[in-house]
Order: sequence, then structure tokens, then C-alpha cells
Amino acid sequence: MPEALGRLRRPTLLALTLAAPVVLVAGALVAQLVQPPGSYDAVGQTVSTLAGRGATDRWIMGGALALIGVIYLLVAAGLRAVSPYARGILTGGAVAVIVAALAVQPAHGSSTIHMAGTVIAAVAFVFWPVPLITDRRLDPALRRGSAIAVAGMLGLLAWLCAQAWTDGTWIGMAERALILGETVWPIAVAGWPVRRLRGSPLVLAVLAPTVFVVGLLLAQAAQPLPDPWNQSASALSGLAATSRWIMAGTLLLVGVLTGLTAVGLRSRVPPAAWRLLAAGGAFLVVAGLSPQPVGGYSVVHMVAGGLAWAAYTIWPLGLVASPTVDRRLRVASAVATVVLAALVAWFAVQLVTDGTWYGLSQRVVILAQAVWPVVVAVTASPREDR
Repeated sequence: MPEALGRLRRPTLLALTLAAPVVLVAGALVAQLVQPPGSYDAVGQTVSTLAGRGATDRWIMGGALALIGVIYLLVAAGLRAVSPYARGILTGGAVAVIVAALAVQPAHGSSTIHMAGTVIAAVAFVFWPVPLITDRRLDPALRRGSAIAVAGMLGLLAWLCAQAWTDGTWIGMAERALILGETVWPIAVAGWPVRRLRGSPLVLAVLAPTVFVVGLLLAQAAQPLPDPWNQSASALSGLAATSRWIMAGTLLLVGVLTGLTAVGLRSRVPPAAWRLLAAGGAFLVVAGLSPQPVGGYSVVHMVAGGLAWAAYTIWPLGLVASPTVDRRLRVASAVATVVLAALVAWFAVQLVTDGTWYGLSQRVVILAQAVWPVVVAVTASPREDR
């Protein structure tokens, strides 16, 4: 396999591929938040609806989709060492995303151009790894991984098609699962020269935020409240919540995935770092097992949740303080800690003041905290002193 996919562009490519799912999720969260209460169902309606002419502030989701298309245009241009066929298909998918974002759905009915762009983009992002499978220059593990990725995305595409053809009530969830699934393999390919995925915790690190988003959407959809978006994850898993097992199970699974990710990183990061990350996962499990009571608070839940947030926020400091870690990763980890601390402070202000951005601020913090384990899983090399 070539030593570098883009050489000096590699860190930029990795940052771009990591930014794409963040832009998608953040755009969808904000766009859903500004819709009138009860007018939008994330499980049963697509993101195209949020960008359509019938949506409130449709520019939010439309802009997010256009930005994602631009991101993948840059990624396709930067992956110079992979097959030109793969890059061409990825480019076509990126252009189709931009077309779909610009050709918005009307308030009633459908736009032929938008639908064509959406279908082309979905198919292109499923099949762009196919040329990697047949490229004998590449690492066999990358070729096998690409085959598995295509199979997984085909399954998600089939689910979405079945929902669309049968007017299913889960079409929004199926679409979101497919789009998020399609953002995974570009991250893997961009990061592959840095660290192979064999034996890597990268898959676990990516699964954690994916599981959280899916669980959150399901839990919100089950609530009869006019604005479940302004409910915290704790409220959605509390004894007063409808189908509280969805969010409670999500918290438990995310905590376990975090712990497994930390264990997988133990040969690459200082002990203080991976132990703090593992502690965050353990505290999240405790919080999930100790739900908030009806009309009150659980001290165990609140303390465990607070400790989990603290651990997720400060664990990058274990990298900052270690002279054995690459200097660039140490600097980036310091910046990540500052950003996470600022987001936690935002949420704390919303919590104390009963702010209107309470639910959104918590979701942004949780998703932001999920980013750095992915970065470290991709970039950190095994520690030589172990």
C-alpha cells in the first residue's frame, strides 16, 4: 500500500472526514430545534424535509448538506493514492449532494432534480469503495474492510428503499442511519496510512456516537411531549419518560463502547489518558442504571453523570502531559480540552438558568466529547515504552 494517502494533506483529509458527520448531526439537530413543536418527526421524515421550502429556517439544513458536499469534494481531490475510479465516484456523490441541497423540495410535492441528486449521492457513497476492493496495490486488510463497508451500506440502503417503497414510518431513521454509515469509510481510508484498523479501537470509537444519535432519535420519537428536543438524555431515560429503556439502554451501550475503546487505546496512550476515558464510560453506565425518579433527582445519577462528563472532558490532558506522545497530538489534545471545557460551561449556564438551548447544548457536548477518541484511535501510534 502507498505510504501516504495524500502525504502532507493527510491530517487535513482526516479532519475533513471527521467534520462531515459532525456537520450533518449538528445541522439536523439545529434545524429540528427551530421547527414548530410537533411539526416534524425525525423518525418518520427525512432531512430533505428540513431543507425544503415548507421548513422553518430551511437554510440551516440546506447549508449543512451543501457544506458536506464541498467537504467530500475536497476529500476526493486529496485521496491521490487511491484508485481514480474511487475518487471519481466519490466526486460524483459529492456533486450530487450539492445539487440536492440547492434543488430543494417544494412545500408540497417533490422536486425531480432533488430526488435524482439524492439517489445518485446515496448510491455513489455506497459504491465508491468498490474500486478499493479490487486494487491489489492496497493493504489486503483495507481491501477486506472496504468489502465489509460496502456490504453494510448496501444493507442500510436496502432498508431505506424498503421504507420508501412501503411508505414506512421509519424512513427518517433509515435515511439517517444510511447517511451516517456512509461517513464512516472515508474516515477509515483517510486515516489508514497512519494506523491500520486491524486490532484498532476505531470502529468502537465511531460506534459510540452513532449509537447515541440513533438511541436519542428513537427516545425522542417515543415521547408525547411537544418539545422532546429540550429534554436532557437523563430525562429521556428517567422513570417519567415513555419507553425510557431506549435512552437508558443507549447510555449503557455507549458507556460500554467507551470502555472498550479505552482498553483498545491502552497500548497507544499514557495510562492516565485511557484510564480516565474508561472511567468516563464506567460512570456513564452507572448513570444509565440509576434513572432519575418522577418529579425529583437521583443523587447517584447526577454524581455519576457529572463525573462521566468530567472524565470525557479532561482525558485528553493525559496526552498533553506525556512527553512520549507526538507533539502535534499533544497540542491538538490541549486545544480539544479547552473546546470541550467551553462547551461544558455553555451547558452548565443553560442548566442553571433554564435556558432555551438546554437540550441542544447537552447534545452538542456529548457529540463533541465523542470526537477525540476517534481522532486518537486513528492518529496515535503504539507506545514504544510499553
